Amino acid sequence: MLNKTGYMTVRAYTAGGALPVEGAIVRIRGAEEENRNVVYSLLTDRDGVTDRVSLPAPARELSESPSPSEVPFAVYDIEIVKDGYFTKRLYNVPVFEGINSEQLIAMIPSAQGGGNYPLGNINANEDLAPI
Repeated sequence: MLNKTGYMTVRAYTAGGALPVEGAIVRIRGAEEENRNVVYSLLTDRDGVTDRVSLPAPARELSESPSPSEVPFAVYDIEIVKDGYFTKRLYNVPVFEGINSEQLIAMIPSAQGGGNYPLGNINANEDLAPI
């Protein structure tokens, strides 16, 4: 049950973290049946950072048990789009109650002006679910 609140901010950068990516469109969407109706669309500021958003998450107590009966976090998918860069997608990003999940997104410039990550790039679709 997602009756508590967690948080997320996204920081988009390029050049190994040396340059922020301003004006990137960041879409956050619930990745589970219980939170599919949660959708945010944000822009990165001049520092490459979005506003912090509040997201539904399960109770913190679930993460304090070695074998919780429910998953102790909610998962969200993120898409980052900016002209001149490849589109980046992250899947199953965990969000815990009371914690700000800061996502650092390395953007790769594109000579074609955008599109999806090239085939073979290991960062094309990251799955951040716990192992």
